[in-house]
Amino acid sequence: MATRGRPIYTESSRWPGWIQIIFWGTMLLAIAAMAASPSKSPVGRMVGVVSLVAVLVLTEWLVAGLKVRLYPEHMEVGLGNAGLIHKRVRYEDIEELESVKYHPLAEFGGWGVRFSGKKRAWTARGDRAVVLHMADGILLYVGSDKPQRLEERIRAVGGTRMGRKESG
Repeated sequence: MATRGRPIYTESSRWPGWIQIIFWGTMLLAIAAMAASPSKSPVGRMVGVVSLVAVLVLTEWLVAGLKVRLYPEHMEVGLGNAGLIHKRVRYEDIEELESVKYHPLAEFGGWGVRFSGKKRAWTARGDRAVVLHMADGILLYVGSDKPQRLEERIRAVGGTRMGRKESG
């Protein structure tokens, strides 16, 4: 992700196992088929195999899974390890947050980076998230395998910088 320095807290959510199996299985079958193809020259087969391996590695690096990183002044949510696709959220823009169980297919049409009216989702799997109630009226769903823990960490790091009122 774009921020320099070490995050205070990091949480990762991988793709579900069945998607990993389909993704890796499809790619490995394609690589095997390319390597065994009698219609191509050995150089052509090698170029094809190397190309498919590059696609496999880049896909994993660029978009596989979700990472949440908490820094002193903001948090970042991003896809993959590269962090090229990410969103920065300043704590002062968060009015409230809560851990929820939701319906990703019904509410957003699935997982990933999704938009539905004033609702946004950054998810990789499952049906649990921390919903950030943003000052601009947006509800930002951040997928998590342990949303209560993520909520606690956001509250601890964001603390008084968050725009929310302390509940007592």
